[in-house]
Amino acid sequence: MFNINKSLLYDLGQVHYMVDGNYRTLAQGWSRADGTGPLDLWAARNPGYVFYTPGGNASQQSGATDAAAMQAAIDAMVDFRGDTLYFTPGNYTPAAALVIDVPDARWLGSPVSSPVCSRAILTAGVANAFGVTAAADRMEVGYLQFVPLTAADMWDIAAVSGMHFHNIFYNADGIAASTSTQFLVFATTTEFVQITDSYVWVDGAQGDWVEFEGIVKGASVLRFTLFVEAGSWANAINFAGVGAADCEVAYGSITGGGTALTALVTIADKTKDTTHGMVHHIYSSTVGPAATALVTTTGADAELDMGECRRMTADATALVATTDASVGFGG
Repeated sequence: MFNINKSLLYDLGQVHYMVDGNYRTLAQGWSRADGTGPLDLWAARNPGYVFYTPGGNASQQSGATDAAAMQAAIDAMVDFRGDTLYFTPGNYTPAAALVIDVPDARWLGSPVSSPVCSRAILTAGVANAFGVTAAADRMEVGYLQFVPLTAADMWDIAAVSGMHFHNIFYNADGIAASTSTQFLVFATTTEFVQITDSYVWVDGAQGDWVEFEGIVKGASVLRFTLFVEAGSWANAINFAGVGAADCEVAYGSITGGGTALTALVTIADKTKDTTHGMVHHIYSSTVGPAATALVTTTGADAELDMGECRRMTADATALVATTDASVGFGG
């Protein structure tokens, strides 16, 4: 749903290239010391649109650190034009918080068949590494892998209107467990946010995959696979703080070798009169929430409809038949 082939659309935006200077440069010819690599020649013809991190062709570096190079690329993007920051293959680790303030910007890696094949990895080297200001409305982020920092929020997102994360691999493999480790934090009122086609790997008792704070208008989290490989993960999607929340969480699966995911969705401090949404078509192994705990509330009850959600039988004992749709998570 909503997938669009962008090659069929007209667009005025400029493409800015983010290049990992340490990634297969001299040995593979992507960028060469004498400036004759294919990327070097492209940069020479289009000055100002290629941003190198340290480690590659020293004559073309645009920043002393990964964060400096990335911030330079962000600052070169033009508001409202639909500019793209394209991450060429590599691993980028900003160790200073980035200020992301360009409306209608796109952050994209190479389009791949699955998020697990994402060729560009963004690793948080500092808390709130990706700081999205209220100016960055209608931002698109896709085809990237993200690795969090222990006990820190990775994305700190202000009051934006319109944002889409898609085809994302959130990889917390080997990250020391901490309930303060969080991926996406929408820190205040947000509207019209979609998170689609996600692959999530967690092997410890980490914090929220997605947290919405305050008033939430029309948040959709659709088509995801959560692997809880070790430890007890408390909560994946958290609607926290005071304020109405309209939401949809759907078409997801939960499995792995861990102890459990306590709850897929937590609603806190919401009221039934102002919060309404639905959770549907969720399939979980016994690693997922208990039969009555797909959604938990810690404040005033919110109205969140559930249906077509199922929890599997351990080891498929005696090949238990599929049950009625009303059985499972209490949908």
